Amino acid sequence: MSVFLGKPEHAAALKAAGVNTYMGAEHDGSSVSTMTGQGISVLAQRDEWTRSEVGDDPGVVGWLVSDECDMGLGGCQGDEQAWLAQQRAWSEELRSRKDGRFLQANFGNGVLGTWWSPATMDDHVALLDVTSVDKYAYTSPHVQGLLATNPAWPIGKSPASSSAYGWLQDRMETFANPKDLTPNWVFVETAMPYLTDNDATTITGEQIEGAVWNAIINGASGIAYFQHNNNGECGNYSILECGADRKAKITAVNAQVRSLAPVLNTPTYTWRFGTGLDTSLKAAGGDAYVFAMTDGGTGSRTFVLPPELASAASVVVVGEGRTIKVSNGTFSDSFAAEHTHHIYRIALAD
Repeated sequence: MSVFLGKPEHAAALKAAGVNTYMGAEHDGSSVSTMTGQGISVLAQRDEWTRSEVGDDPGVVGWLVSDECDMGLGGCQGDEQAWLAQQRAWSEELRSRKDGRFLQANFGNGVLGTWWSPATMDDHVALLDVTSVDKYAYTSPHVQGLLATNPAWPIGKSPASSSAYGWLQDRMETFANPKDLTPNWVFVETAMPYLTDNDATTITGEQIEGAVWNAIINGASGIAYFQHNNNGECGNYSILECGADRKAKITAVNAQVRSLAPVLNTPTYTWRFGTGLDTSLKAAGGDAYVFAMTDGGTGSRTFVLPPELASAASVVVVGEGRTIKVSNGTFSDSFAAEHTHHIYRIALAD
């Protein structure tokens, strides 16, 4: 659970909110130990933090190679092939250091597979150990338009939804080697992410929660919070400066993800539980877990359990203090909003 360009002096407060990684850190004269000493892992920006500043601090676990090079940004100039050549040169130089740190880069419109880097996204991804992607679907009307008109976007689905964040994860997987998928982190905005669109909005706490879980359900290995904010209603660093309720919601989301990390870090099983659902099935500690949202709608959904679980008498709804009866290998539950998620625990038969 990371933040993009974290402020060094915020390390303790963000750690308390459940953030464990800085994807880039403001280069404000602070030492890296200001962050790593608080238990924050750091991906240092290649073009800002020097080798001597980073030193051998084990808390600096990786290098942030670039941000949106796929769009000709972050120091990448020229055309699509020139952007790739620059990304490759940076990556090769960092690899030559042999310092044991992994390489990560963030991508933007290249995820769409249309005008931006349509022929080279897979080559960019192949250079890296970890990728990330940002497209702020809940808050940017411009992004909503890009998604809605994209050939890969599901017809009729609203792009201003949690489903968009899972879709971004799915899209990034299409650029990775299917035999060795590159871990990908999905960006989620925590207020209004420096938008200039007409009618741009501020994401709600419930939408943040839904976006995080939809990304995870679809395979995201991490979340990157874009905390910077220009809504004019609260501070720039929105996790800490946009009210106690917002901070409490993000802290609670991070705590639930962290508590389930031993489950989330296990392999995912393939099973279709039913129509109108977006799910992930995992097993750990003698239990199966179903992480579930709708495919964008609301209301009741019926789950058909796989044969190995069909004899269960009930499922426990994790964190909600309730159980649901299983009948003939099926159960039903309600989803109040498109961003609602439920997690079900089912005891595995001996």
